[in-house]
Amino acid sequence: MADGPDEYDTEAGCVPLLHPEEIKPQSHYNHGYGEPLGRKTHIDDYSTWDIVKATQYGIYERCRELVEAGYDVRQPDKENVTLLHWAAINNRIDLVKYYISKGAIVDQLGGDLNSTPLHWATRQGHLSMVVQLMKYGADPSLIDGEGCSCIHLAAQFGHTSIVAYLIAKGQDVDMMDQNGMTPLMWAAYRTHSVDPTRLLLTFNVSVNLGDKYHKNTALHWAVLAGNTTVISLLLEAGANVDAQNIKCFNFICHM
Repeated sequence: MADGPDEYDTEAGCVPLLHPEEIKPQSHYNHGYGEPLGRKTHIDDYSTWDIVKATQYGIYERCRELVEAGYDVRQPDKENVTLLHWAAINNRIDLVKYYISKGAIVDQLGGDLNSTPLHWATRQGHLSMVVQLMKYGADPSLIDGEGCSCIHLAAQFGHTSIVAYLIAKGQDVDMMDQNGMTPLMWAAYRTHSVDPTRLLLTFNVSVNLGDKYHKNTALHWAVLAGNTTVISLLLEAGANVDAQNIKCFNFICHM
């Protein structure tokens, strides 16, 4: 009997070099995100807020006041995160425009995962922010500390509209990340819904391409994840059920 996904998953060399299940948003990714500030009233007082908090909550006037008083927009905080990162993850487009006009570096690396502001916006699914940052020259092909470019992040977090936008802007649908995974493989392994797999298939993605290290195809990854929705899509698209990975396992062995 073939090894089941759980048993297979524990063997060295049978998962991406950086295990997908270990890829979680940074601990500070949601700091300030998802905490609505609420309506402003005449009694609201932001005069004591530092610039990081003001950026997270989108208090433009307070941020401008501090920058005009001499705060360097390129200066990272104690977590090595810049203001542009905080503005990007919280979808503060006006502040992104302002900080860039004041010299913020668009592709500055920062945070635990050594990511750019574009990586942060992509993980959160902020399409409008992705569009804005790329208008200012942000490079979606840069990789973060886990070896992923933006199209890989968008695929594994299920942000179909961002996947589509990145493809429209020239990103290769078969691009491998540092772990040898393509967007289709990530979608098959991490996203248990029709899209973005269906979208990727419409762009003539290489269905039977094997990853760099384990020779798993997208079908292998879908089976390992128990992703029946994507398994059906891949089979309809002509995925090879006889394709073997480095362990000589094929689709039938895993079922």
